[in-house]
Amino acid sequence: MDSPVILAAAFAGYLFAGAMALAARASHKTVLSRLSVAGSVLGLVAQAAFTIGRTASGGVLPFASRFEAMALLGLAVQASGLLVRFAWREDTVKAITDVLSAGLLSAAVFGPGFHAAGNMNPILDSPFFSVHILTAFAGYGVLVAGLAWAAGRLVDARVAAHQTAARTLAWVAVLTLGIGILLGAFWADVSWGRYWTWDPKESWALLTWVVLVAYLHLRTRPRRWLDLAGFALAFVLMLFTFIGINMLKWGMHKY
Repeated sequence: MDSPVILAAAFAGYLFAGAMALAARASHKTVLSRLSVAGSVLGLVAQAAFTIGRTASGGVLPFASRFEAMALLGLAVQASGLLVRFAWREDTVKAITDVLSAGLLSAAVFGPGFHAAGNMNPILDSPFFSVHILTAFAGYGVLVAGLAWAAGRLVDARVAAHQTAARTLAWVAVLTLGIGILLGAFWADVSWGRYWTWDPKESWALLTWVVLVAYLHLRTRPRRWLDLAGFALAFVLMLFTFIGINMLKWGMHKY
């Protein structure tokens, strides 16, 4: 199951889901919306099967390399977009998250590049590490879904009618990302004997969280521009945390 073919199936599912979501938005046909949900579910099942197979092959959860982390982010964005679709039944936002998750999965395969499962660095082989990554990436996935929602409000009046949705997504992102950061600190204490070292990735992840908290404090009334600005700034900081620091080869984090 540790094969790029499985990821190709997931990519196809996400891309199909996005196409059906766009068609559903244009035609307002329920059957197309349901097909979009089915495509997402099939894609998620395929990527979950890949993750389980890779775990069985390597003996550890596959979150340690850049390829694995980018693929996991694609999964988190897809799952978040699907949950948003179930919560508010809007296809516009789901279409955006479908395209983004397909793009992330493609970037994982053609960017860092697919590689077979390998042994994890012993210092990473900790329960705190696995839960830290899962919760942090769940927060990133919801953040991206929040950005998709804020963008969708500008082009779809039905999305704009749900005035509290952006705030709800920001709260979920703050909670999950915050828990992820705290678990990362516990893992650092177990592994290195210090909870916090102001490593660049730690610091920029914390800054992303602070921006979301500031957005929640500033958003006293529903404002489209503030929703978009808050999520967009947090998204840019997330991208730098996730990609920029790796490219600059700063700090101890290698994924």
